Amino acid sequence: MSSSKVGIVILNYMTYELTINCLDNLNNMEYNNFFVVVVDNLSPNNSYEKIFEYISKGKFKYDIYLLKSDKNGGYSYGNNLGVKKAENLKADYILIMNNDIFIKENNFLNKLVDYLDENKNIAMIGPGIIQKKKNLMEIPLYSRRIKSIKKIVSNILYPFTIFLNKMLRRKIQSCKKPMKVYSVAGCCFIIRTNIFKKIGYFDENVFLYGEELILGEKLYQKGYEVYFIPSLRVYHNHSTTISSIYDYKKIGEMQLRSHKYYLDEYRKDISKIVRSMMLYSEYFKEKIYVPLIILIKKVLKQV
Repeated sequence: MSSSKVGIVILNYMTYELTINCLDNLNNMEYNNFFVVVVDNLSPNNSYEKIFEYISKGKFKYDIYLLKSDKNGGYSYGNNLGVKKAENLKADYILIMNNDIFIKENNFLNKLVDYLDENKNIAMIGPGIIQKKKNLMEIPLYSRRIKSIKKIVSNILYPFTIFLNKMLRRKIQSCKKPMKVYSVAGCCFIIRTNIFKKIGYFDENVFLYGEELILGEKLYQKGYEVYFIPSLRVYHNHSTTISSIYDYKKIGEMQLRSHKYYLDEYRKDISKIVRSMMLYSEYFKEKIYVPLIILIKKVLKQV
């Protein structure tokens, strides 16, 4: 059995009930060498106090460290606080997970750790993520490094891209073979602690969205490998926290801002003109297609 220590980092903002449920779920894990760092991102409600009260009951078989951020600096800032705490506690691997993730397999951590122990060339692994509402597996964030023309076309033909992605999801759901990818979803992944430190952790200039894309690029530039393993599955109540705080317009603005930052700071291999074209196509998607699709869904619900 592996002796590698795993530090699990969970970010909380306003949703202490989800965090408590997540901690209870982790109590079922068979792996016996892990701890959890919960970071409350300065929630304006009483999240920190509620979580503290619950973990003080001492019902957990693993250690829990509860931190309170000095500000709500977003996903990257909050998670970095937890990552650095886990690093100080000598974690070999760090598992980042949203508090709306549910793990069914009690040996999930065992399998993840064994795979990393046996494959020293792999820096980060993303499991298969099943959306609870649709019972469909999410595709990896990006299977390949973003190419300008392909990105522009997929944005302009966004409705067709949605259809193709649904087909890909069904195909991936039946796939069990691990695959090398560019970037995985940020809601749940495991990474080697020493490599996370080498690449400078999450980029804190990004508040929300795009963090995992930048992380994938950082690993790519350093020559590290990222893998997606669809047979190792978790269940995700997608965007539970985010959608309760921001509407789709605000979410779209944050996505555009983050994508621009990624292109300007990390993809200078793409010409400035082409980067602008990519952003315009992204803007077109967010301002035209997304509101239209939301409207159509609302109309269909009323029919």
